[in-house]
Amino acid sequence: MSGGQIAALRLYNPSEYGPKGYPIPWERGEPRIPDLVRELAGHRCVRCQHPFVCGETPGEWSGCALSCKHAGPIRVGHDDIGWTEFDNWSKAREFQITLAMTKGLGRIEARWRVLTVHHLTGDKLDCRWWNLPALCQRCHLEIQGRVRMEQVFPHEHSDWFKPFAAGYYAMAYLGEDLTREQTMDRLDELLSLERSPA
Repeated sequence: MSGGQIAALRLYNPSEYGPKGYPIPWERGEPRIPDLVRELAGHRCVRCQHPFVCGETPGEWSGCALSCKHAGPIRVGHDDIGWTEFDNWSKAREFQITLAMTKGLGRIEARWRVLTVHHLTGDKLDCRWWNLPALCQRCHLEIQGRVRMEQVFPHEHSDWFKPFAAGYYAMAYLGEDLTREQTMDRLDELLSLERSPA
């Protein structure tokens, strides 16, 4: 990843947006901003860890990894028996292990886990790293309806969300636009800013 590519992750001016309201590098660029964000996330949803490579992975049903942390719809399949659907990852994994012991390795796939990129603040021109998590479309829809960056969160953040919240707090409370590495080095300090009296 080159410094020029990382430099694309910034706050854009209104004069830099394209016809759909996104910055021009969102739709055209080498790489496009969404592709860069997906690559930085290892082509996985940062929340549920489902792997997905745009342009390569099938859309409706895509293979799970052992690191996946999501619910259904999930299916387990084997060439000899076809597919069995589950709503629960652990039940699907148990069934896959049973298949592996009896018939050889079965496959686990999840439905509609296409990897998207979400603007946490809702501002399409704000393409700073802490505003752009790579989320599968199911996680995207859940987060989009529940997370407002300017709200005070009464509970501890989920592990996947901590770096994004800390990067936002550095900007909102301290006026510091930190890199992800700088944010991770100061994670506890930055997360405590929300709990500190103003």
